[in-house]
Amino acid sequence: MSQVSNRWGIELNGPEADQKAWRELLKPPFDPFVEEVKGERGDYLALRSSAFDGMTSSEEVHRAAKQLFSTLNVAMSKNADTDPVTNGSVIEFVPDGQPRRHHYVEAEGITMRLRVGIAEMTVRDAQGNVIEPSPAPSRTQLWIRAAALEPEIGSALRYLQGKPGWSELYKAHEAVRNMPNGGISKNEIERFTRTANAGERHHPNDRNKPHKRPMELWEARALITQWVSAAIDDILAKNP
Repeated sequence: MSQVSNRWGIELNGPEADQKAWRELLKPPFDPFVEEVKGERGDYLALRSSAFDGMTSSEEVHRAAKQLFSTLNVAMSKNADTDPVTNGSVIEFVPDGQPRRHHYVEAEGITMRLRVGIAEMTVRDAQGNVIEPSPAPSRTQLWIRAAALEPEIGSALRYLQGKPGWSELYKAHEAVRNMPNGGISKNEIERFTRTANAGERHHPNDRNKPHKRPMELWEARALITQWVSAAIDDILAKNP
């Protein structure tokens, strides 16, 4: 996507540290990317994405942005330990003029916490000169590409938003259960499904018998995250 061909963008709302992380990991020319916008009332960051290509109204862009931000927040949290960033105003970029802001009210809360910054590695040659790395999409951008290639991956990521419970985790499992899982054993998969079905998703009965070693919720979150990550790697490997 050309940096200037897209008519639409979305203002980022959220803690400064998280917006900074988005800008560091979502860089052009890869899709999606974050750029700084010069506004009459101050500068701000906006998300640009090919997902908005061809859209003709700010309402359409706003609806698309809600799903994109949901997916991006999970990808960013898994890859950069960020808290959620919310979609703000729809930005309409017009030729030879100031960007127009279309405001929409979002009732989503923002959490804040202290965290360390994103680690950066500097590579030097034998003479001590810094070697600039070749431009490459970040892992977050690759995850979004995988979600675009395989919609079930996007669904699974959205089920993992925040602190998912058993119901959300099982839905994510259903979305990717026919995809590679990174070597998760059949025993662990059975432990997950039986724990989810016996007492968490259904009342225990002869059909849904509890596992002798029920899985903890934190274990289930790690297992499904591993499965989704492996599915993403498989899709990207098949679509270099």
